[in-house]
Amino acid sequence: NHLSFSSIPMSLLRTFSMMLGEMDILGTYVQPYYQNHLLYPIPSFAILCLFMILMPILLMNLLIGLAVGDIESVRRNAQLKRLAMQVVLHTELERKLPQMWLEMVDKMELIEYPNEKKCKLGFLDSVLRKWFCNPFTDDYKGGIDFVLDNNEDYVVTELEKQKRKLREISSALDNQHQLLRLIVQKMEIKTEADDVDEGVATSDVKGVGALRGPNGTTSRWSSPRIRKKLRAAMSFNKSISK
Repeated sequence: NHLSFSSIPMSLLRTFSMMLGEMDILGTYVQPYYQNHLLYPIPSFAILCLFMILMPILLMNLLIGLAVGDIESVRRNAQLKRLAMQVVLHTELERKLPQMWLEMVDKMELIEYPNEKKCKLGFLDSVLRKWFCNPFTDDYKGGIDFVLDNNEDYVVTELEKQKRKLREISSALDNQHQLLRLIVQKMEIKTEADDVDEGVATSDVKGVGALRGPNGTTSRWSSPRIRKKLRAAMSFNKSISK
């Protein structure tokens, strides 16, 4: 029964003004409620709460999303339009420039001579070379020799490092190979290779074959030389594991 909602045009106008942020809750809802002029207070406040929730969250976010999408499309079109304007500008400049200048810049092929001087300044060129001493010119070959010597020293140093690393790796591989051979012999694993170790003489093997184990079988591990090598290999394995 408020004057703002007395007719349909006034109700629409009041609703649009509330959508802009001017709700006037005190004058429209609170004062009539306490003065007992609000006929349907519960439905009125329910519709007001629903309006306050839906209008900012749904409608405003929807409008913001549409605006962001429009901005992205405008930006994309602006980039394409800028490229088109640049093409038009360059085309107009090429039309207005003299043909001789364009032929100097626009070349179908370019021949490059590596040993030809690019800039010939005459006396000024000689003065600049004398005072600044460019190490990469023909007049100052000492700088080139100095650079080459430094490079050679660096290469030699790196080669020595690599050789040292290779020797260490080769020594470690030999020790591992010797240890594996001793382990295979200890476990009495039969292979296609020769059972005789490369470091054991034939006479030692024959002497070992004469010895017998507790079961009457021949044991090659009774030889002091083989036992000494086995102890050395086991100590080397322990040092590697530490």
